[in-house]
Amino acid sequence: MTSRGPHRPTDYQSQSGFDGDFPAARTERPVEIREGRTTNIDRREFLATIAAAQGAFVLGFWLPSRADAQTKPGTVWYEEPATREVNAWIVIAPDDLVTIRIAQTELGQGVWTSNAMMVAEELQCDWSKVRPQYASANRDAREKAPEWTLNVPGNGAQDPKGGGVPTFGNRDRVGVSGIPDSLYRRMRTNAASSVKDGRYYLQLAGAEARERLLLAAAAMWSVPVSQLTAKNSVITHAGSGRKTTYGAIAPRAAETPHPHPETITIKSPDQWTLMGTEQKNLDVPSKVTGQAIYGIDVRLPGMKWAAVKTCPVYGGDVKRYDFEAIRHLPGVQFAVQFPIPDPALTRGRIFSGGVAVIADTWYQAKTAIDKLPIEWDIPPVNAAFTSANMRGSLLAALDRPGTVRASQGDVDAAFTNATRIVEATYSTPFLPRARMEPGNATVLVTNERVDIWLGDQSPQETRFSASRITGIPETNVHVHLCHLGGGFGRNGNGPQAEHAIMIANAHRGTPIHMLWTREEDFIGTTYRAMGVAHLKAALDADGWPIAMDVRTAMQEGGFGPEASFHVTSRYHVPNYRYSNHTTNFHIPVGTRRGVGQAAHEFYRESFMDELARAAGKDPYRYRRELLARTNLPYKQDMITALDIAAEMSGWGTPLPKGTARAIALEERGAEGDGMATISAMVHTVSISRDGKVKLERVDVAHETGFGLVNPLSVKKQIEGQITWFYNDAMHQACTIKDGRIVENNFHVFPLSRINEDPPVINIRFFPTKHWLVGMGHDRATSVQSAIGDAIFQITGKRLRDLPYGKHDLRWA
Repeated sequence: MTSRGPHRPTDYQSQSGFDGDFPAARTERPVEIREGRTTNIDRREFLATIAAAQGAFVLGFWLPSRADAQTKPGTVWYEEPATREVNAWIVIAPDDLVTIRIAQTELGQGVWTSNAMMVAEELQCDWSKVRPQYASANRDAREKAPEWTLNVPGNGAQDPKGGGVPTFGNRDRVGVSGIPDSLYRRMRTNAASSVKDGRYYLQLAGAEARERLLLAAAAMWSVPVSQLTAKNSVITHAGSGRKTTYGAIAPRAAETPHPHPETITIKSPDQWTLMGTEQKNLDVPSKVTGQAIYGIDVRLPGMKWAAVKTCPVYGGDVKRYDFEAIRHLPGVQFAVQFPIPDPALTRGRIFSGGVAVIADTWYQAKTAIDKLPIEWDIPPVNAAFTSANMRGSLLAALDRPGTVRASQGDVDAAFTNATRIVEATYSTPFLPRARMEPGNATVLVTNERVDIWLGDQSPQETRFSASRITGIPETNVHVHLCHLGGGFGRNGNGPQAEHAIMIANAHRGTPIHMLWTREEDFIGTTYRAMGVAHLKAALDADGWPIAMDVRTAMQEGGFGPEASFHVTSRYHVPNYRYSNHTTNFHIPVGTRRGVGQAAHEFYRESFMDELARAAGKDPYRYRRELLARTNLPYKQDMITALDIAAEMSGWGTPLPKGTARAIALEERGAEGDGMATISAMVHTVSISRDGKVKLERVDVAHETGFGLVNPLSVKKQIEGQITWFYNDAMHQACTIKDGRIVENNFHVFPLSRINEDPPVINIRFFPTKHWLVGMGHDRATSVQSAIGDAIFQITGKRLRDLPYGKHDLRWA
């Protein structure tokens, strides 16, 4: 066996021209390589092979800068255009094909279409000739956004003519909050914010390009711009009837700067012609025909495959492994031991160290690593965790002082005057992303640059990670974005990119395609934190709450500890206190199709059902009255949502025995007067006598705010999230034993089947007078509380711990 020292990032800094202006690479735990057979090729040979390859991807980074756009159907990453761009977002070809660059990642939520619509609305191009393409994270590292685009127009959330209230944060070197003054601004795909944060500057990009096209045509014809109109990629001179196409005038426009871009304005919703209409997703044709390229599909000449195995207990590392036991297996090239990824690159989360086996094929790599003897170094304190003792710790945390996030009136005194006290404790389990495409990335590291192909919800962060791991400046890191087969929070918030970069950095010059197994994907990503909540209310003689004490608990670092309860109660109660409590576990936690509302709205809406039942009142009218008594600025919008959902569902009309309706409010941001998203749903549920639950129908009332960019995409989001949260309600949970995740593949982590989807979903939109805070998550959380209340109505059993499927739901 041969052994070779690792490529440490510091070994290459002097060769890269790097000026030392970014954080030092982590070098205290070197990557260890053990080799069998190797087939290194140098970069010149690699590029020459690629350029001559037939039927392989012709990848833009090694072609001349004037190379034609994507030559293989389904590839979507950035390439240098054959014609000059009008601006950084828009390229118009001579045949009027309009390429619109997309800075967020398409994973089924519709940004490939909605982002393009926001640009095209202002550009006034022919929508049938629009082709999206991912923006360049490398250019984003090298170029800044125009100064005149940095200020958000208008007067905030309630100004229909403005840009709303983007929340991409201050400049952030690693891109966690976005980098607002870099070329493509916020490239992160999270927090349901792609439309909310990007709308104004994407509209500005389209408007600026349109004005430059008009200026170029006016100069060509020696006429005032005021005499020209632009529509469907054609510019017309009103006086003479002369016409030119965008494709014909685009080269002139590319050389025609706007003299006063700060005067450019964006359309308000009452002026939209494309935005606000239902448009089919532009990515669907390539997906249904199998042409779409995901990260898992990337192939490069000379590429090797890496299979990974990490310590199954978070925080664990490799003590030793025996490469000799597998080095002579077919195709095996070498093994790489890598450390626990630097928490500075994983938002402070602690994952595990591990080993990768590199081989000629994926099957060979996986077969070898499954046979590789590995001894783990597991911290005993982490190995001691179980679901039972973690739940006990959370319940104990509720009794300790927490962070008080709302305190109104005198809660303790009001409880002494209660006619009746109602209290309940609820719990939610750890939940993974369980995405369809396992974690993967293809990486080529040389001494001068890094090339990465992957689906990634935060390419600015990945760019930073690559620079820190390899010592190569961010300006020489190229992230080639692919479509993503599920993510639900920075591609699962796991270190798939960091793993692949460390492995490829240890064997520079060879492209490495790292692909996690399904089991690795389950433990390689973060989890929605396990949570508990205790809610206690004092009711007066008429059953109305006069005091409420709410306590929630999740582990330290869990996302959204304040959601749904902070600032003030959404339902009227004169004496109100809310505190959140934490404890420390070793499971890395993060966002998962939401921040905190998913669990907290289950707690809140379940408790409102319990209060209504205790008061002997109708749950819909009980909620309605309590909303009407509040001073919340959007209370009428919430009441409207409840009223519409109740009317749609036939609330109060008879149902067959074994069937029940339940209603719930969903809101994000309703505690203030800023951006918000409000909806209500009625779920009609049946339960057979042998305990089989069926979601028969869902009636949805959802606000539009000032306007929805693509209402069809919003409908799809709602329908998808109904299924998502039905799974959370009925089936899904991850348990901990000996510090390990037990459910790590779909045979033990069930997904609902198509026959469980509700056969009827009705969605009705209603207008409101503010901009929405987002649509990508926290819709349909009400499935959880509604099924719970339906179970109570039908079986008499009040269940407070998810998922319901683990309980006996039979009834006589």
